[in-house]
Amino acid sequence: MTSFDYIRQVLIDKYEIEADVITSEATFENLGLDSLTMVELMFDVSEKYGIEIPTDRLDFKTLGEVVVLIDDMLNAQNI
Repeated sequence: MTSFDYIRQVLIDKYEIEADVITSEATFENLGLDSLTMVELMFDVSEKYGIEIPTDRLDFKTLGEVVVLIDDMLNAQNI
């Protein structure tokens, strides 16, 4: 399961977002999610992948940007 697939599944299961609107280009605003929800989602991601996402890296607009951040952090762990 890719990080996008994981985030997509969390958005569907936990936040009841319709699957067809969850794309890399989707913004949290488009999905009807607020900043608190974004923080909760990042906590879920941190737990799943065993990474700590620095608060100064939480400035993103789209789900695609979140995936890039997560993938970058996971790749950095493998070095």
